Amino acid sequence: MKYDFAALRFTEDKNLADKVYWYVTELPLSEGERVLAPVGPHDRLQAARVEKTVSAEEGDAPYDLRLIKAVTARYGARKLVLGNCELLEFGGVRYDGKHYTPFGKLVLVKELPADLFGAGVYGVTNLFTLPASDPVLYREIAHASGGVLLAGEEGEKTFRILYALLRGETHTKAEEEAEVVSDGETEVSLDGETTRLLREKLQ
Repeated sequence: MKYDFAALRFTEDKNLADKVYWYVTELPLSEGERVLAPVGPHDRLQAARVEKTVSAEEGDAPYDLRLIKAVTARYGARKLVLGNCELLEFGGVRYDGKHYTPFGKLVLVKELPADLFGAGVYGVTNLFTLPASDPVLYREIAHASGGVLLAGEEGEKTFRILYALLRGETHTKAEEEAEVVSDGETEVSLDGETTRLLREKLQ
């Protein structure tokens, strides 16, 4: 059986940029394309440039298939469609100097899709429709197992709040409480444990 491999250079990480790293891929990639791929023991996503691609049998693979990691996605936002609804994928959002949010954790949609079961193809196992200003929403997301589909007109506002949380843009009033402000419109009080769990989920 033949596999496709890509040699990646992580140009945004000065600790990795001086060499290339081999990854297996199911995507038809070309030299020069930008992709997102997991790095390190925690598999945090980082951006990389494809330097070379090869197809090879397992015995001729450029790296041990038992240890090799896979390319996650092409660089940039991923457009998802479910019936007549267009979904916004929270994955692939850059939240610090070199890391990007993982795919399959959170998907946003303005209107509730008619075919909720179809959302499962995107890893969705939970659905929430609470307002973005309700702290209960963030506790629910933090404790949910699997992917989350968030439906409602306040989806983009929720996106901004979660993004701010992930970047550490919080104002701590006390050890166990943080307030997150999004565009000066919404203020959400979150306890420290919820904030920690959300960051773990979204990283």
